[in-house]
Amino acid sequence: MARTVERIALKTMTPGTERVLTVFRYGRPGARPKAYLQAAIHANEFPGTMALHHLVPMLDKADKAGKIKGEIVIVPAANPIGLAQVLHNTHLGRYDFFGRDNFNRNYHDLTEPVAERVKKRLTNSAGRNVKLIREAGLAVLNAMKPANEIQDQRLQLMRRSIDADIVIDLHCDAQAAMHHFISKRDWPAIADLSAEIGAVAVLYNAPYPTTMTFSGCNGSWWSKLADRFPKHPIPQACQSSTIEYRGQHHVTHEFGALDAANLFRFLVRRGVVAGDPGKPPKPLCAATPMDGMDVGYAPSAGILTYMKPEGSKVRKGETICEVIDPIAADPPKARTPVKSKTAGMLFSRRPDGRLAWPGMVCFRIAGPKPLKHRKGSTGLDD
Repeated sequence: MARTVERIALKTMTPGTERVLTVFRYGRPGARPKAYLQAAIHANEFPGTMALHHLVPMLDKADKAGKIKGEIVIVPAANPIGLAQVLHNTHLGRYDFFGRDNFNRNYHDLTEPVAERVKKRLTNSAGRNVKLIREAGLAVLNAMKPANEIQDQRLQLMRRSIDADIVIDLHCDAQAAMHHFISKRDWPAIADLSAEIGAVAVLYNAPYPTTMTFSGCNGSWWSKLADRFPKHPIPQACQSSTIEYRGQHHVTHEFGALDAANLFRFLVRRGVVAGDPGKPPKPLCAATPMDGMDVGYAPSAGILTYMKPEGSKVRKGETICEVIDPIAADPPKARTPVKSKTAGMLFSRRPDGRLAWPGMVCFRIAGPKPLKHRKGSTGLDD
C-alpha cells in the first residue's frame, strides 16, 4: 500500500481557529509488527522531527520497493497546540496555556477500564490475550469524549499508538548527550534500539513509570495487567520508550540523516521493513535505574557555569557546576559548587540559559546504584 496521510482537526478552543494533527501511515492496517514513532510532543524539541523528516523519504523508497512488511505510523509534529506558542519572539511549547498541563503528562492509564472488560475473557493463549487486550484498549479510547483541545490531542495520539508493538517518542533535552528512557521490563530486549541510536545513558523505570508520559501509558498497562492477572499469560506486547536526541540546538541535516538511518536499521532489524540491517552495533552502556540518577539542584540564585561537558564520565564528589553570586563583595568567595552524588555518566545539563534559581535542575547523572535520597523519584521536572 502507498503511504497515506491523515489530517485530524482538533477540538476548537476559540472561534475562528483550528489546529490539525498530521499522521503518515505505511503498510497494511493491522499488519505486524506495528511501529509508531512521533516527535515534538514538547513542541520546542525538534531534533526528533528532523530525524523523521529524513526517515520519511527512506520509508517512501522502501514502500515503492514493496519492503514495508508491518505497519508504520509516523507523527512528525505531535503537538500543533505547542507549535503555535510563540511569545515575545520565544517559542515555548512545553505547557498548555489554558491549564498549564505538561504536554507529555496525564495520558490515560488504561489498566483499570481494560481489566474490567477482559477479566472474564482472558485465556491460556498469550496471542489471544494480546489481541483481546488491544481491542479492549481501543474500545475504551474510542468511547472517550474529550472536553478540550489538549485532551483531544492526547486521545488522537493514543488511538493511533496503543495497539503498536513498538512505540518510540522522540524528544531532546536542553543540553545533553544521547540518552534513552525505557521500562525495566523491556531490558535487555530493547538494547538493540539503545545501541542503534548510540545512547550513552539508558535509564529504566521499575516496576512502572510514576508519571503517565506518552511512552509510559503505551507500555505500562501491559506490565500492570500481567501483574493483575498472574494466572493468564500476558506478555509485554509493546516496547515503548523515549529517545532524547541530544540537545535543543542539535537540529541539523547531518544529525537528522544519521538519526533517520539508525531508526531505519532498527525497523529493518525488527522485521517492520524488509532488508539486511547489517551487524548490530555494540551497546555503549548498560541500563541503570531511574532512582540511581543523581539530579543536581541549584542551592541558590546566581549565574551558572559548568565545569564538565555533557557526555562526561564523572566521579562521586566531583564539582559539576558552580552557582556564582554576581553582586557579592568578594567574587572569588561567591562560588557555590554543586557536586555529583554518584559516579556515572553526566548525560544532561538542563537549563537553556545561565541564570540559576534555588531548586532549579542543573544536571543529571546516570549512576548504577539506587541512591537513598532518590528512592521513588523520577527526577524528571514537570
